[in-house]
Formats: sequence, C-alpha cells, structure tokens
Amino acid sequence: MEGASARPRRRKAVVWLLAGCVVWTLAVVIWAAVALLSPDSPPPEEAVERRAAMHHEQHHPDLRFYVPTYAKTHKDGTSVLRYRVGDSDDSGVADFLRTYDITAEPRRTGPSEEKYADRFGGVRRTVMVVYAQPADGEGHFDSAARITVRAR
Repeated sequence: MEGASARPRRRKAVVWLLAGCVVWTLAVVIWAAVALLSPDSPPPEEAVERRAAMHHEQHHPDLRFYVPTYAKTHKDGTSVLRYRVGDSDDSGVADFLRTYDITAEPRRTGPSEEKYADRFGGVRRTVMVVYAQPADGEGHFDSAARITVRAR
C-alpha cells in the first residue's frame, strides 16, 4: 500500500519541478531579450557634456569632438570637464576652441595660462587653458595643453 501512495507524490513533485524549470527558463529568456534589445544607456560623462554645452551634437555636424579625461557635476550645479590636447593643427587649442564655438577673446592669467569666458545657449562657460610651456617672445603658445571647462 505504501508504494502505491508514494507514486502520485513523486509524480506531483516531478510535475512541479518541470513547471519550475519552464518558468525559470522563460524568465532567463525574457531577461536576455530585454538586455540585448534595449539601447545602451549613455555614459555619465555625456550628461555632464550636455549640461556644459560641450557635447558634440550641440555643435558642428561634422562629428568632430574631444573626449574629456574628467567629467563631473558638482553639488552646486557646476559642470566641470577636463581635456588634454596636443600641439598639432589636428588636435590643438585652436581646433578645440573652433570645435566648441568658443569665440571669446583670451585673457592671460599667467605665463602659461589663458582664460576664456563665453555663453553658449543659456550656459555660461569658463575655459581655462594651461599650456605645457610658456609663451614664446611674441606671445604665441606652441605646446600641448590641459583645458578645464566650468559651466553653469
């Protein structure tokens, strides 16, 4: 008698086990589909670039842009971006300023520093350029630079 009553319990257990496996498999398939088909979220630097009016989609449509080495929005709402540029025509301070529509006149703040202040849209930007070498006798800079952009 005991053998006859144990078989229905085993059958129920096997049915529940198979049902659990099917549900788990469906959950994994749905999770994989959502993960693979949903668009990638933009990197956090992109939101800071947009807030500072430095995102490439906000400027020339030729898809030229510089990648920041640091991007953060501070608690007071100020966005700070840092860039490194070379000293060539293709990647230099003049190209950086042209790419991001910075047309303000530079103000010399040190032997190897210049500061630009402008507005782009509703954003007030301050661009500090620190050159690797001081200016030559004519006041021209021909060296790589670090650029810090503060926008509010």
